[in-house]
This record gives sequence, structure tokens and C-alpha cells, in this order.
Amino acid sequence: MDVNAIMQAIGTVGFPIVACIYMAYIHNESEIRHSKERQEMTEAINRNTMVMEIIKDRLNIGSDEK
Repeated sequence: MDVNAIMQAIGTVGFPIVACIYMAYIHNESEIRHSKERQEMTEAINRNTMVMEIIKDRLNIGSDEK
């Protein structure tokens, strides 16, 4: 954002309103980033679960057979 535009907005509507709008913008950007991070972590956990199932099957863990 341009500094002059920010200064003009503060002069026009006041600091508290501009500050609230900016905080809402930052919060929204943060939520978008965290949503992507959560999706990546979910995918990683799902892949790890699949690998653990494969290892379990190959080792016959939890099987009644001996």
C-alpha cells in the first residue's frame, strides 16, 4: 500500500477505523496461510498412516497367526 493513501485514509475516516480494517486484512491473510498449512499437515499425516499400515501388514503385527 502507498503511504500517502494510508495517510489520506487516516485523515478521512480516522485512525481507529483504518487500524481495524488493517487488522481484519492481516487476520484474513493469516487464516488463509494457516488453512494451507493445515491441509499440508493433514496430507502428511494421511501418508504416514498409510506407511504405518504397510509396515504393520508386512510385519504381521496384530495378526493371530504366529
